[in-house]
Amino acid sequence: MHQNDLHLPTHADGRKATWFELFFDLVFVVAVAQLSGAYAHHYDLGGAAVFALAFLAMWWCWLGHTFHATRFDDDSSGRRLLGFLQIAATALIGYGVSAPLGERAWAFGGGIAAFKALLVWAYLRERRWRGAAGLIRVYATLYGVQAGLWLAGVVMADGARGACWALALGLDLASPWLVARHTAAVPPHPEHLPERFGLFTIILLGEGMASVVHALDHGSQLHGSSVVSALVGAVLSFGLWLLYFDRVKGQGERHIADAVAGRRLRLWAYGHVPLYMGIASLAAGTVALAAPGALTVVSGAIYLGGLALAGVGLALLGRARAAEAHG
Repeated sequence: MHQNDLHLPTHADGRKATWFELFFDLVFVVAVAQLSGAYAHHYDLGGAAVFALAFLAMWWCWLGHTFHATRFDDDSSGRRLLGFLQIAATALIGYGVSAPLGERAWAFGGGIAAFKALLVWAYLRERRWRGAAGLIRVYATLYGVQAGLWLAGVVMADGARGACWALALGLDLASPWLVARHTAAVPPHPEHLPERFGLFTIILLGEGMASVVHALDHGSQLHGSSVVSALVGAVLSFGLWLLYFDRVKGQGERHIADAVAGRRLRLWAYGHVPLYMGIASLAAGTVALAAPGALTVVSGAIYLGGLALAGVGLALLGRARAAEAHG
C-alpha cells in the first residue's frame, strides 16, 4: 500500500492515557522537580528569569510529545522505542536544569535538541496517513530548525547562546499559529488530550505537596516559618485543584471541527502555560520561604507573582470554557 493511501486514524471513544504515557509524564515531572529545586536555592529575580525560560523550553517538549501522541499514537513497539529515547533525552534535560545557562548548558541544550530531533522522526513516521501531509511538513520542519538552534547554542558563547535559544523558544510560542490551518483537518483526540493535560496538572500539584513536606523538613526541627510556608503551600495546592477540576473544568473534552474550535483550543492550551509555570513556581517558593528570615519584599513579590501566573492561567481556561459553552 502506498504510504499516502491510509485514511487518518479515527478517534476511539473513551480512549485513555496509556501506561507508557503515564510513565513518560512522571519522568518529565522529575525534570520539572529538579528545576523547581534549583529555583528554590536561587529564589531571586535572576533565578526567576532562568526558571521561566527553562520551564517554557521544557514544557514545549512535553507539549510536542502530547500533541503527536493524541493524534497518532497506537502504543506500538516502534512508538515505545521512540518514547524511551525521548525519556532518555528528558533525563539529560533534567540533569542540565540545575545550571541550564552555565556549566550544564551542554546537557540542557543537548537534551532539548535530541528531544526535538526525535519529534522530527516521530512525525516523519506518520507520512502514510492521507490528509496529514501539511501538518507533518510544518511540524517536522519546525522541530528540525529548533533542534539545530538548540544544538548550535550548546557550542556558542553565552550571549550568542542566549540569542539562539531565545529564537528557538520563540518558534515554540508561535507553533500553535503555524499549524492552525491544519488543526481541524487533523484534530487532536477530544478526550485523550484534555486527560493528558489534567494528569499533568495533578502531577504538578502533587509536586506542590511534596514541597510542603520539604518545607516542614527544613532544618533539624520545626520552626514557625517552615510551618507557615507549608500551610500556605498546602492550601494553595488544594485551592488550585478545586479551581482547575471543579470550577473551570480544564480537563473537559475539546472537540475540534472548524477554525473557531481551533482558536478555542489554542486559548485553552495557552492557558495552561501560566498555570503550570505558576504551580511550579509556588512549589519552589514554598521551600525557599521555609527558612527563617527568607521572606523579604523581593521573595514575597516573586511568590505572589507565581500565584498571579496561576490565576491568569485559570482565567484563560475559564474564558475558553465560557466560549465553548456559548458555541
